[in-house]
Amino acid sequence: MTNSPTVTPRSRVIGRIADHLAALDPGHPLRVGVDGITAAGKTTLAAELAVAVAERGRPAIALSLDGYHHPRARRYRQGRESAAGYYEDAYDTAAVRRELLDRLGPEGDGLYRTRVIDLASDQVLAEDPQTAARDAVLIVDGSFLQRSELVGGWDQIVFAQVDFEVAHARAVVRDADLLGSSERAAELYTNRYHAACRRYLAEHDPLAKAPIVVENNDPANPHLVRIGGTEGTAVQLFSYGTLQLPEVQRSQFGHLLDGQADSITGYQQEWLTITDPAVIAASGTDRHPVVRAADPTRSVDGSVFTITPAELAAADLYEVDDYRRFLVPLASGASAWVYLAVEGS
Repeated sequence: MTNSPTVTPRSRVIGRIADHLAALDPGHPLRVGVDGITAAGKTTLAAELAVAVAERGRPAIALSLDGYHHPRARRYRQGRESAAGYYEDAYDTAAVRRELLDRLGPEGDGLYRTRVIDLASDQVLAEDPQTAARDAVLIVDGSFLQRSELVGGWDQIVFAQVDFEVAHARAVVRDADLLGSSERAAELYTNRYHAACRRYLAEHDPLAKAPIVVENNDPANPHLVRIGGTEGTAVQLFSYGTLQLPEVQRSQFGHLLDGQADSITGYQQEWLTITDPAVIAASGTDRHPVVRAADPTRSVDGSVFTITPAELAAADLYEVDDYRRFLVPLASGASAWVYLAVEGS
């Protein structure tokens, strides 16, 4: 729910994912893959995430795996319509590791190449590498990002979950001119592209392995399915406000949470007037506490809850946009996610 009428359902989901990514610091550029079947909306999602991450003060690098294709002769050596050819021969995954992911990883030199081929001209390139800031967020969109050759190369995966029927219709409209006709586009997506994607889903189960999942059948109204971990994992959330209320927990999570008392130091609590009617209805009040950084002698008490990544996504959608989620140390010595005030709110 949003406290601002200018925020759309899509911008809220993009913003919450950007909050999450901007809060992560692995000690080297954060390597984020935006995965999904062909025509899932990955490129648009990645571009919007890059803008939102940059707005949160982190340098953002947006790249497409299109720049890491094999030359045309190899891509089509098993036939223009071959699904095996697309799955096995389209992408130069060795170059992705060598020139991009490994160089920006914990043992890398911080250099990267934006592409190794010009896809339109089929020209192999040897462009000079660029330097990534240590706190940069690399966001790469592409297909098959969680195949075995790339495992361990990503710090985060955002999986755009779309039904094949929706993606197929979207692809035909998008690529009819590029592929010669609507009929030809439909044929190629059925026989080559989406057949390869079905193999990828069957062999690697990338949806289950992605720590961030966005259902993107309706791009204007995406749904944040989970964030912060894969299926079966748990995350810690510290609350000092209405998420401690039983009625809010029942409405957002469907059950009561078992919390432990804790606190955060270096913060102070203020009050925010909420205008979103759904949040007011869930909490029973338009006066919500909000926390800001303050004198290191100050502290704020609350509760820390162990929740699922799906429940963290629900909490993200409950909190209005005057709050932004950060990872902070607790007085107990653990760390947890907490919603803090957006500067200027």
